[in-house]
Amino acid sequence: MSKKAVHYYGLNTTDGGTAMTRTAHQYRCLCGFPDSRREFLAACVAGVLSGRPLLGDAPAASGPKFSFKKTGQIILPRGPAGTFDSTHAKYPCVLKVGDQWMMWFSGRGDDAFTGSVGLATSRDGIRWTKANEGRAVLAPGRFGTPDETKIDHPAVVRYDDRFHMWYTAGPRDSLYRICYAISEDGYRWERQNGGRPVLGTGERGKFDDRVVLHPAVVRDTSGLLHLWYNGGGPQEDFHVGHATSRDGIDWQRQNAGDPVLSGGTVGGRKEIYVYNVMVLLEDDVYRMWYSAALDLAPSGRYAPRGSAIAYAESSDGTLWTRDDAITLLSGGEHAPDAYACFAPYVVRRADGFWMYYSMGSAYQRYQTGLARCPLPSRDLRCEE
Repeated sequence: MSKKAVHYYGLNTTDGGTAMTRTAHQYRCLCGFPDSRREFLAACVAGVLSGRPLLGDAPAASGPKFSFKKTGQIILPRGPAGTFDSTHAKYPCVLKVGDQWMMWFSGRGDDAFTGSVGLATSRDGIRWTKANEGRAVLAPGRFGTPDETKIDHPAVVRYDDRFHMWYTAGPRDSLYRICYAISEDGYRWERQNGGRPVLGTGERGKFDDRVVLHPAVVRDTSGLLHLWYNGGGPQEDFHVGHATSRDGIDWQRQNAGDPVLSGGTVGGRKEIYVYNVMVLLEDDVYRMWYSAALDLAPSGRYAPRGSAIAYAESSDGTLWTRDDAITLLSGGEHAPDAYACFAPYVVRRADGFWMYYSMGSAYQRYQTGLARCPLPSRDLRCEE
């Protein structure tokens, strides 16, 4: 069997005499980590997950259900050298609070590894100002804590007059888990559950028995919280799991702990793996935009036009139907998203959907862009 790059955190492993080597360089190529950082934590042997189909592919379509067009704008740029977001300003999470828009995002410093969460604010959703004097609003914890090296991929939901954030927590050994914090104002955050993870790994042999990361959270009309996340385990690629909770701390895995979303086919192209999802709940319909790796070079980097954002929807958050068409594809050679187009966050505006998404340049530097999807007048609503 030929070797194939694993695109999440993992170590070199051997099983049954067959070594599947994953280098730190390969992961750096995708996520911007320096070569000197840790090797992957959970490389996997050959094989795919068994069980019933995870997705129902939609009939062939002439275009995506929601047709987004890139604006070409860098909505949130990286900071200058020496700041917490000097190499990465990505993974946007956007909420409307009163007459102001708030965006929490992941920043990484000069080493392209150490991760913190920043906040930007805007009146119109286009012109953003980094808050807190350009400093992070939630930084890594002290030595030996679950988030001692990285706080990543914030998923913020506001209810009961407080902001609730679930995030990827990175310890020194890169055994990623999901932690939880609460804030009164979106600036000052208090870790919950004693700073311990609220979602750990799955049962041995499950798709997420090594790492869990990249949370996306919504709260339904009954007050039930839904969490979708990426898991890494005995397989070669990312899958998406689903869990629910009443209090944000005690989470119950759904679908018997098996994935609810795995790579399939979109736009006639095979998805090598799926990751970085976001979900918008509207009128009992769960709308998911997710990231898909479509083509990889031998180095493990994305090949040109090899990174995409796609769409799926569900009535329960567990069974998903995929749109057959690609929503957004990484750009051309000199585009700000020439390397990668991923990690979307979609909000409904008075004129349609706006998608904030992460853009990776050819130089492995990450910023946040904007795409828009006008909707027919019958589908428009007042901006909340």
